[in-house]
Amino acid sequence: MMVDPNKPAAVTSESRALFIGSAAFLVLGGLALLLTGREPVPLSGRGSVGDIAAIGTAVVGAGAVVAGCLQRRPAVTPEARGGGRIRTSIDIAALALAHACIFLLGWLALFSLFQQAFIGAVVYPFAAAVLVGTTGAISAYIAYLSALSMTAYRLAALLAGFLVTGLLTSMLTAENPLWWQENLSALGMSSDVSGVAFNFTLIVAGVVISTLAGYATATLAATAKSLAALHRVRLLEGGIALIGVFLACVGLFPVDERFGLHTLVASGMVVIFASLIVRIRTLVPSVSATFAALGWLFLAVIVVAAVLWFPVGYYNLTAVELIAASLIFAWLIILIRNLAAADADQLEANPPGRPLPPPAEPAARPVSATDSAATEP
Repeated sequence: MMVDPNKPAAVTSESRALFIGSAAFLVLGGLALLLTGREPVPLSGRGSVGDIAAIGTAVVGAGAVVAGCLQRRPAVTPEARGGGRIRTSIDIAALALAHACIFLLGWLALFSLFQQAFIGAVVYPFAAAVLVGTTGAISAYIAYLSALSMTAYRLAALLAGFLVTGLLTSMLTAENPLWWQENLSALGMSSDVSGVAFNFTLIVAGVVISTLAGYATATLAATAKSLAALHRVRLLEGGIALIGVFLACVGLFPVDERFGLHTLVASGMVVIFASLIVRIRTLVPSVSATFAALGWLFLAVIVVAAVLWFPVGYYNLTAVELIAASLIFAWLIILIRNLAAADADQLEANPPGRPLPPPAEPAARPVSATDSAATEP
């Protein structure tokens, strides 16, 4: 059985992950003990155990991701991907930021649920320190191992988990319980936790999608056999990255402050998505016909949903936005997995270390009568 040279030994990886988790437990536990003082603190809210745990795990989680990325050599060289060290640094920063936001929003939401389950409950300083330290240890341990074994598959799953965590946190903390009667972007109109969580989720998700574009097309670009094929790969990478840029701009320009720009970038994201669906078999000939048909089905559902909103008026704009956003992100995640599957098939057919077949020798040309005459004295 071949061992992946890009990964350290499994036992060594687990040992390092346990060390990083233990260090995070001590650091965050001690910090929580200092911040809580001698008075009991609530599970959720300002100055609570949840706030300390969320912010602390975001910091130690990001640090653990950087450590894991530095321990692992990329499967595809930076030169093949383009951008060199700058591109690699951006990718590491995006991964660290995505993990940090997942821990931040996830622990905030979890402690908020705990507070609702234990109404009026408070935590004493020593218990708070143990609780915060435990969250830090879990987060650092997971983050290190996640970065160490990061692939396109895992990055797609990370994106899905991050989007769900961020949007649910925004919905659960929304001050206006009837936000859904307006539109999905109404979650980002407030300056409270809900608005910050919604807009920040979109910005970070846009950065992660742009990072996904590089991961997903790295092998395609490295194995392109012609300039035309490389150009098609770059078009696909650019389309995915542009969706990420537009998504980040949706969060940067809240609908109540920049209505024109917000609507423009949101519409542009749908246009790029539709253009990729139309051209996917041209851009990536190896993609399956089933996946191409699925893209057309998704696009048809979005069109039908838009028509049911206007002019039929069957439901409101929020339903259309949820349907469109869900299908766009689902298609992107499935696209990443299909490209990763194509890469895996290619690596299986040509595993690293297998010698290339020798070039075929040219066939001997039959000797003609003219050649025989030319050789005679």
